[in-house]
This record gives sequence, C-alpha cells and structure tokens, in this order.
Amino acid sequence: MTDIFLSYRSADSAFAVAEIWKRLAERFGREHVFRDDDSIRLGTAYAAPIRAALAASDVVAAVIGPLWFGTDAGGTRRIDDPADWVRYELRTAYQLEIPVIPVLLGDTPLPTPEQLPADIALLARSQFWRIGHRQTESDIAGLVRRLLHEAGHTEQPRQEDPPTRPTYYADRGSTNTIADRGSTIVTNHYGNQSVTNRGIH
Repeated sequence: MTDIFLSYRSADSAFAVAEIWKRLAERFGREHVFRDDDSIRLGTAYAAPIRAALAASDVVAAVIGPLWFGTDAGGTRRIDDPADWVRYELRTAYQLEIPVIPVLLGDTPLPTPEQLPADIALLARSQFWRIGHRQTESDIAGLVRRLLHEAGHTEQPRQEDPPTRPTYYADRGSTNTIADRGSTIVTNHYGNQSVTNRGIH
C-alpha cells in the first residue's frame, strides 16, 4: 500500500491541503496519508513523527501556492532557513530518495532552481501536477487517479469519509505576514533534533 506524505505551508495552502487529504484518504485510507494536523497527536513533539512518516512514505506531494516561500517578521524568506519545516521535509525526502511531486495551486508557477536552496533545487526539475481554481474537483480527482495508477492500485474508494473542509486558496495579492512553523529545530547533521514552540506552520 502506498504511503503519501503531504508537505505544505499552512499560511499558504492549509485548506486546499485538507481537501486533497480527504480525497486521498478516501482512496488509500487515512492511515496511509500523512498530514501533520491529522496524523500527529496533540502534545506530541513534531520532529520524530515527521521524520518517521517521511521514512515510511512512497511519495511526497509538495503542495505549492502563492505564499509557499514564506516570509518571517523581518521579510526574510522562510525557505532560505535550513530549519524551515517545509525545507526540512523536502530535503529529507530527497536524502531518502523518495519521489517528490510538486502540486501547484491555481496559477502558481513551479519554482525555478535559482529560487530554491541547493538542497531542494531538484524540485524545480520535477514533473508537477496543477490544481486549478475553476476545476478544483476534477483536478484533485485526477491527482488521485494518477497516484493510484503509478502505485498499481485498482481498489474501490473507502466507505469511511474523513471530515470535509472547504477548498481555499490564499489571496495572491496578500501582503500580510503570517507566522509559519514558528518553532526552532536544533539538528545534528539532519539526525537528532529537538523542537521548541513550533506554533502554527
């Protein structure tokens, strides 16, 4: 059974990811689709379960909207911080040689190599899937079918339905600065880590 890891930035695409997760969970089962808000128990430190989920995954879907690069209070891009959670997830996936599929929301372009840190620059040269504003339902369904096909699955949808959440896309013109994965990761060669005050992400 394929395990799918959803990598995303909450300030950018949380509600869209909730809908994507719902559809994937219907087909693959909730236990086979990792989304941090649903898959990590309250009170649990984040680093260990995220690292374990990545190691067990067959594919990572990197959901990218217009605010994906992120900015901190000083205007610095979050993706440039080695301790950024999104960058950590993608870097770990590439280190483990797990395929990463960019899932672009709306008109969001695929990042270029020049826009990305070197340790995740491969993202810019990856085959992507786009979910448009006008055909959200069919595009998500197409993503599910593609993943099923690549995994060699033919099973029918599950009967249990995860909670439904509305589809939402961040305003491309927004200038608001939103705290993003506000914790500090202390890491040792990408191995042992401790996490403090992760906050919203």
